Amino acid sequence: MRHAPSCIVALALALAGCSTAVDHSAARWDASAARSAAPIPFTAASVEKQADGSYRIAWQMAGAGHVRIFASSDPAAPMTSQPVAQGGATDSATIARLAPDKRWYFTLTPDRGGPLLLTDRALHLSTAPNFRDIGGYRTVDGRWVKPGLIYRSDQLDRLSDGDLAAIGALRPGLLVDLRTETERKREPDRAPPGVRQQILDVAADSSGSLGGDMRKAQAAIASGQGAALLAAANRDFVSLPSARAAYGTLLRELAEGNDGPLIYHCTAGKDRTGWATAVILTLLGVPQETVMADFLASNRYLKAKNDATIAAMKASGAAFDPAFLEPVLTVRPEYLQNAFDEVQRRYGSFDAYARDGLGLSQADIAALRRRYLTAP
Repeated sequence: MRHAPSCIVALALALAGCSTAVDHSAARWDASAARSAAPIPFTAASVEKQADGSYRIAWQMAGAGHVRIFASSDPAAPMTSQPVAQGGATDSATIARLAPDKRWYFTLTPDRGGPLLLTDRALHLSTAPNFRDIGGYRTVDGRWVKPGLIYRSDQLDRLSDGDLAAIGALRPGLLVDLRTETERKREPDRAPPGVRQQILDVAADSSGSLGGDMRKAQAAIASGQGAALLAAANRDFVSLPSARAAYGTLLRELAEGNDGPLIYHCTAGKDRTGWATAVILTLLGVPQETVMADFLASNRYLKAKNDATIAAMKASGAAFDPAFLEPVLTVRPEYLQNAFDEVQRRYGSFDAYARDGLGLSQADIAALRRRYLTAP
């Protein structure tokens, strides 16, 4: 059993709800049961980093009555010798005074059933605000998507040195760029040293604005057709041969695994990247309402960046109403729904899309679930 770092041992706990302070006389926890393959009893759980640097953890369990929480900055060794919080079946806890320069993972260990590893999805990067983990979601069969293995992001050309180092600390094995050639030349990625890079141009076969024709895009936005532009783009993510090839290759890369986590991105990290995430989560068995919530979360992560863009347009005296930018800078439920509707129209089912559109075999899908989901 690993010894807790001093920063964990010295934690001052501020536990919310009916959670109680940790009884350090019984703090040594037998991790053997926690590492069992028993079904995970958590029906809901989340971790969110607060503005003051603390972490709020909330959970619900069925079939278990008590949970202890362990913290670690290493997802490969998540158990520490002392719990940092504890609580009941439906409860929450606030954990303070963790080292601010590390990414923290929390193992929720119930008194009955298997443990659950969670982290705050966001990395809180100022120069890549939509960089986030797609793990930590529950599937329809009660399993969970493992955190720390798959990341989605917006553009990486503007990364500060500090944010680049934070991404490097994740030790990624593969960085996938979903953008067009024009975007890549104009804004080349900053990548951590040693990471393998792969170009999967979703829009290579597009002759319109999706393919980088800025004149068509600007004309559509200036005429107030931004929402229609994005709705059509999401249909293209399903229908374009280049899109099907790009997403199919991305999924096979995930199924085969890498020497570290995989990162994929486009420019805003919300459209091409949004559909990639929706496909991955759907194949893993995440409910569609959760998939939609993850898609819409881009609006929250990109709000400050989008507000600044609109303000700059207003200050520059743009030739069209800057409000017309809003449907292009954000995502709406109907955008993603258009992609799912296109799947149904062209293939009849999502399974057929995965097989005939993306070229995935049953072995590929089984490998994805085996690699990125907790045990049944």
